[in-house]
Amino acid sequence: MGRLTGKIALITGGASGLGKGIAQRFTQEGATTLVTDVNPQGAETAEALGADFLEQDVRSEAGWEQVFAQLVERYARVDVVVNNAGIFSNNPVDETPLDEWQRTLDVNLTGVFLGCKHAVRAMKRNVGGAGGSIINLSSVVGLRGQLGGSAYGASKGGVRLLTKTVALENARIGIRCNSIHPGVIDTPIMDPLFASSSDPQAMRAGIEESLPIGYMGEPARDIGNLALFLASDESVYITGAEMVADGGMTIGLP
Repeated sequence: MGRLTGKIALITGGASGLGKGIAQRFTQEGATTLVTDVNPQGAETAEALGADFLEQDVRSEAGWEQVFAQLVERYARVDVVVNNAGIFSNNPVDETPLDEWQRTLDVNLTGVFLGCKHAVRAMKRNVGGAGGSIINLSSVVGLRGQLGGSAYGASKGGVRLLTKTVALENARIGIRCNSIHPGVIDTPIMDPLFASSSDPQAMRAGIEESLPIGYMGEPARDIGNLALFLASDESVYITGAEMVADGGMTIGLP
C-alpha cells in the first residue's frame, strides 16, 4: 500500500467504468485524486472513494485550463493525468452521420490532446522540478480494425500515436506518456449492447467464450492496477508504450 503516496492525480471520465476503477486504485494507494466527468453524479463516486470532483467537458479547452488552475492552486503540482473520458460509436462508415463522427473524435481524441497539452504545461512548472506520468486510454480497436467502428477506431488509433509523440517530445524532462489498450471490460458501456439482445446472458456467455482467457475484464483489477503501475515510480523507464490488457483478445484469430 502507499505506492502513490504524495502524488497528485487527475482522472477524467471518473464517474463510472474504467475511470472509477482507476480512481479506486489510486485513492487506495495514497494519491490525492481529482475525478472529473461531464456527469455531475461523478461527485457521488468521488465522495465514496475519498476523491475530489469537478464537472468537466473534455472537449472544452477553457474547461481544461480551469481544472489545472484549480489543481495547481490547491496542490502546487500535478504528478499524474489519466485521460480516460470517452464515448463509443459502432456504426459502419457509410452509416455514420457526420455529427456522430465529429462528436466521437472531439471527446475521444481532441479531449485527450487537450489533456496532454495542459498536463505537459502544468508538469513543466511543477514545484520541485518537471516530471510526471500521462496515461491515455485507447483500446484494442486502436491497434486493429473493428466492424462498425470507423469513428471509434479512428479516435483510438489517434490516441495511440498522439501518446508516442507526447512521450518523445518530453522524455528528457521526465514527463512520461503511455497508452492503455483495454479489451472487453465489464463496465456500463456494455449495458446497451446487452439490452439490445433478446438473451443478454447468452450474449455475455458468447463474448466470454470468444476470449482466450474466458472472461471479461474487471475495471479496478485489470485496468486500475495497470494505470497504477504506470502512475507509480515503478515504471519510470517506460514511456511511449502500448500496454494491452485484453485477456488475449488480440493475440490470434478466434
